[in-house]
Amino acid sequence: MTYTYTTNNTTANSGTITLNSGASYSTPITITNLSAGGSSGQVFTTTSNGTSWVSTNTNFTSSNHKTIMTIPYGEEKVVLEKEATLEVKGNVVINGVDLEERLRTIEKILTIPERDVKLENKYPKLKRLYDEYIKTLGKYRTFEAIKGDEE
Repeated sequence: MTYTYTTNNTTANSGTITLNSGASYSTPITITNLSAGGSSGQVFTTTSNGTSWVSTNTNFTSSNHKTIMTIPYGEEKVVLEKEATLEVKGNVVINGVDLEERLRTIEKILTIPERDVKLENKYPKLKRLYDEYIKTLGKYRTFEAIKGDEE
């Protein structure tokens, strides 16, 4: 059986909730601090025997309630789940270097032709030709490096 208790406390970090089931805790108890607007705040869950409180991971879910991203408790990382897609509408900067700029530089140095994803979606043959070109280019570069005829 599940019970939900709601308390509204306007004083930060104060208040007491006492739950007395009349029996020992056989299942964990979870207390979630919901901030204004109903967004999830910090969550604490008892251990299975009810003797101590632990912070849990912070999970972000999609509209179909599947976890798409997790911030593991006590770790300084974000885990993007396998089924999730990360879409960035701004810049991604890694150690002070803009990732998009870095990729453009790498493409220029390796003479990788610029792609037009919109046209590739419209004309699938373009993507096949591009993939074939890159594969063939890699073979020729490897062959030239082995021969030692690089100029």
